[in-house]
Amino acid sequence: MLGAELSTGHEIGLIVVAGVFIAFALASSFLVPRYKPDFPGPAGLSVFAIASIVLFGLMIVAVNFFG
Repeated sequence: MLGAELSTGHEIGLIVVAGVFIAFALASSFLVPRYKPDFPGPAGLSVFAIASIVLFGLMIVAVNFFG
């Protein structure tokens, strides 16, 4: 489906969810390791994995719902 076929509300919804997903990816790959070199570490690995899976699931749901 082309972007021109989506309503404005659906485009905004996809952009917001994609923005959150991209911000999380960039922060977890560039920003956090700069200040915490052992990121995610043994204690935070499960939290990081769960957050990654949840954000991935939200992106899939958003594409299914808005797209």
